[in-house]
Amino acid sequence: MRRLFVSFSLALHLVLLAPAAALAAGPPLTRARVAELARAAPASRVATAEAGVARAATSAAGVLSLENPVLTGMGGVRLNPDGSKPAAASASLEWPIELGGQRGERVAAARAEQRAAEIHAEGGQRGVLLAALLQHALVLRDERQVQLARARVALAERLHAAAERQRKAGEVPEVDVTLALLQRGRDVAAAEAAEGARDADKAALLALLGLPSSGAQDVPVEGPLVPPGEPPPLASILDDLGRRPDVGAAAASVDAARAKLERERAARWPTVSVIAQVEHDDGANIGLLGLAVPLPLFNANRAGTATAAAEVDVARARADAARAGAVGQIHQLHARYLATREALRALTPTAALMERAASISARGYELGEKDLASVLLVRREVIEAEAALLEAEHAHAVAKIELLVAAGRGLR
Repeated sequence: MRRLFVSFSLALHLVLLAPAAALAAGPPLTRARVAELARAAPASRVATAEAGVARAATSAAGVLSLENPVLTGMGGVRLNPDGSKPAAASASLEWPIELGGQRGERVAAARAEQRAAEIHAEGGQRGVLLAALLQHALVLRDERQVQLARARVALAERLHAAAERQRKAGEVPEVDVTLALLQRGRDVAAAEAAEGARDADKAALLALLGLPSSGAQDVPVEGPLVPPGEPPPLASILDDLGRRPDVGAAAASVDAARAKLERERAARWPTVSVIAQVEHDDGANIGLLGLAVPLPLFNANRAGTATAAAEVDVARARADAARAGAVGQIHQLHARYLATREALRALTPTAALMERAASISARGYELGEKDLASVLLVRREVIEAEAALLEAEHAHAVAKIELLVAAGRGLR
């Protein structure tokens, strides 16, 4: 019975850990894999599904007429003067025929709206890609913060051990041990907070990509914080401005508005109905063929045409605004990219100095050449310098990712 209980407990434990183990066994979340998963993320699927509505409307726009044929049947009795009552019946079929090219304009307008919807969906997918890449960079920054926090804990334990040794030897007062112990507690708390922030941001990244968030701490996230390579020149990005989804969607909206205007103009023409009628009256069969032509005297679709013409002006204004906004955004992103790059270049040489200063200071305290107060002062300066360097690197990574995505370039 005990063996059975142990086997059952082990099996249950393996089942509960299977999702997390399977997730951890998968490939690491590199920047390239994040970009690949973003294309199939839930938010990207929403954008694709919304474009499918426009495709469905296009497939239904090619019908012969928006009005259906009408079949009419009537039956009754003919009352003759001689008192006879022969049966009488009639049946008619009305077949609508659109004039003025209404069907062709309707199909053209639906296709233009579909193109605008597809480009808009592409813009939505690019927005999901940008959000996923920025979240990936945030997790990479968190990983670096965890590494720095753990290194600080190790250094604090090293200082505490040295203070204990020197106190026992009577070389330092008790307060040194207390200060070292307090510093170690602060560093341990900071390391725990950094790990919690990393796990939270990693769970947000997995949710954005549509992956299970259980066992997020076991999912490896890898890659350099700053994407490699250089973005294209500013002039090249501005030349390719028309390829941006927001600019392309605005231009496609102008085409769709123009196609809608032509559709409304074509709707001024009436829909003619061909009528075929058969009657049976007093033993005689009568066949009739005629036309039903609506007279556009009161409503020649003037309201629809005027509204569509106004919508063309609105679409043109939005297209101009979208292009101007895109130009301004590109200049803004490029300026931020250059500024963050220079800031990172200025701080990068301090990385080796920070590590050397912290090591020399700690070694000096262990050898009895420095007091703990000066060591903690140097250590505080090193921590601030490390944080500034990491924030500068993350700011440059964000600026570079935003510029590359805005330029429509792939990331590795």
